[in-house]
Amino acid sequence: MNIMNNEVGYTVKIHGIVQGIGFRPYIYKKARELDIKGWVSNCDSSVIINAEGMRKKIEQFLIEIVKNPPKLAKIQKVELTEKDIEKYKDFVIRKSITSNIKAKFILPDIATCDQCIEDIFNKNSKRYRYAFTNCTLCGPRYSIIKLLPYDRCNTTMNNFQMCLVCNDEYKNPDTRRFHTQPTCCIECGPQLILTDSKGENIKCLDEIKECARLLNDGKILGIKGIGGFHIICNAFDKEAVLEIRNRKKREHKPLALMMRDIDQVKEYCEVSKREEEILLSNKRPIVLLTKKKGNDICQEVAPGMNKYGVMLPYTPLHHLLFKEELPPLVMTSGNISGCPTEYTNEGALKNISNAVDFFLFNNRDINTPIDDSVVKIVEEKVMISRMGRGYSPYYVDRKIKNNILACGAEGKSNFSFALDGIVYMSQYLGDLKELNAYKEYIKSITNMKNIFGFQPKVIAFDMHPSYMSTLYGKSLNDVEAKLPVQHHHAHMASCMLEHRIVDNAIGIIYDGTGLGLDGNIWGGEFFIGSIREFKRVAHFKYTKIQGADSANRDIWKIGVSYLKNLKDEDVLRFGLKRIERASGNDISNVLSALDHNLNCYKTSSVGRLFDAVSSILGVRESTSYDGQGAIELECITEENVEESYTYLIEKKDKTHILDYSFMLKDILNDIQKEVNISKISARFHNTIVNMTVEMACTIREEFKIDKVILSGGVFENVYLLKNIYKCLVNKGFQVFFNENIPINDSGISFGQVAVADEILNEKGI
Repeated sequence: MNIMNNEVGYTVKIHGIVQGIGFRPYIYKKARELDIKGWVSNCDSSVIINAEGMRKKIEQFLIEIVKNPPKLAKIQKVELTEKDIEKYKDFVIRKSITSNIKAKFILPDIATCDQCIEDIFNKNSKRYRYAFTNCTLCGPRYSIIKLLPYDRCNTTMNNFQMCLVCNDEYKNPDTRRFHTQPTCCIECGPQLILTDSKGENIKCLDEIKECARLLNDGKILGIKGIGGFHIICNAFDKEAVLEIRNRKKREHKPLALMMRDIDQVKEYCEVSKREEEILLSNKRPIVLLTKKKGNDICQEVAPGMNKYGVMLPYTPLHHLLFKEELPPLVMTSGNISGCPTEYTNEGALKNISNAVDFFLFNNRDINTPIDDSVVKIVEEKVMISRMGRGYSPYYVDRKIKNNILACGAEGKSNFSFALDGIVYMSQYLGDLKELNAYKEYIKSITNMKNIFGFQPKVIAFDMHPSYMSTLYGKSLNDVEAKLPVQHHHAHMASCMLEHRIVDNAIGIIYDGTGLGLDGNIWGGEFFIGSIREFKRVAHFKYTKIQGADSANRDIWKIGVSYLKNLKDEDVLRFGLKRIERASGNDISNVLSALDHNLNCYKTSSVGRLFDAVSSILGVRESTSYDGQGAIELECITEENVEESYTYLIEKKDKTHILDYSFMLKDILNDIQKEVNISKISARFHNTIVNMTVEMACTIREEFKIDKVILSGGVFENVYLLKNIYKCLVNKGFQVFFNENIPINDSGISFGQVAVADEILNEKGI
């Protein structure tokens, strides 16, 4: 008897992103091809298969579905159990099963696939020019789901009853829309509604064509998308762009652009092969691209920048709009600066009606609002700066042992949680000092708890006692432990957990702020340690800054504070007069307050050093968004400059101090010599690179560690990150930086999970 021809039966459970992607019909078709009997069903966020057949064909079946699943699948784990033969007559798709399984996964919202684009431009298609066309390969997922399993009744599409044709497609395993939960058509699905800014309907034959006409006439529109509203206008229209800035109260921060296709992007931007690949991916993030000079996009879109943030169309609505021969469009978040993006029709009418001339609403509810993701390419690696549509929710299996809720930072906030070994990270949620952002933060945590059935046993939060995220974490009850985590250690741990680094490393953490163990504000730190613990072995020299929060806006105060530490009276006098002239402010009060230690704090922050140099050079004296001084300083940096300035590293009480005082004097001397500020900026950046690399080499020699972690918001600076990375690699270091986890404060919560779990494991909790 040939054992390979024996009939066998197995129960297979496949965990991961396996729902809403056509996995069940794929399994169904494979089973029919190989004469497998049984059934397949969804169970929470896994797929369960009960399969019977000849052993050889069963093996072929299992290999095929696990090794070559549908394109969007992300298989996390496969469980295989042999079972008794039940003599099934055929193979069927059963209704979803609900269980108490805790490891659950949600697919992010996916950009419209090529087949659906063909449908909306095919005059013979049922979905011709229909703005909500989707299938198993694309469309809304995370933004519409309320509960698991991912069935239509658990989404906001439950409000729409499928017509007979859509229902037939939904039930037919041979169609692309089999069990596509948001499937719909113009007969039964969501509809577009064009109104004026007060919500009064505009009568027209075609809402999309009318929107295109309005945009070409210089109007500003508020358009509801997958994850929230966008405010949009013609990117060639200077008056419209300035009006958006005025109405949104967004003075300088760059505005995102959407362009028709990759060819149009290449007209206005330099695009590498890797950047093109990410632009065209089914995530369709905003990608930061170098501007081409002399184009028609008005300067006010990204003032002071050498890059645009560009994305390609990712919904049928976008594709239909650009079919009307529109130029590049400003497509910025639908909010007033500092507030969360609006995602309900009522909220948009209430809060952004003064920012737009017309609204293009729809009647599909958004359950979870989500911004566009922002990414950049560094050393051919994708760095996520803002975790949003297409990338969120992010999950990774890191065998975390404890159920932990990590509350994250206050600015660039998000949260992470660990459940049954899996770490999940939420989307970007904004600045929690803004009340509506804080409310959305709490709502998002509640929403994720409901979807995942998650009840945290441990709360991790930042050491800073006044952060809104910290206050929230401390307020939670019915938990076993509450653990504060030092801000910059969380940055280091986020990168170590991402890259699975378990042994000791050198952590170089350059940041804007973060409460240190000594009560001062850190941000220019060199650690040695692990995810569990760290030791601070070096840092940038402390400077006393006057002005607290006001200095983060009026960075000329930071420039004054740094110059006040210089001992050379002639150089100091020149620098202070320069700042006073550039800022138009009387600096005497700041100098007096520094003398009397009024409203001052000490910091080692590299972010604040960048602010100081930006102010001293006259690049930026006051800011309207976080990091503006440093960002504009990077943008003016001249390429191919090798010179740098003088600096000093000295050891005091077993800690190395990086002293930049000589560098500041050199910068002032260059200014007096009328050296171009672009060259001065390059020399400044190069000096920070040289200081960093020398310090890393010293630490390696002292502690015999050659792994280096680069993290913290200052490393959003591509010039700095690339050059430090290359120099350290050339020196023989193994170098890691955040890629999938944001290198800025949106990565803090991920690091908090890592640190808290290690502490708990050591304590045996």
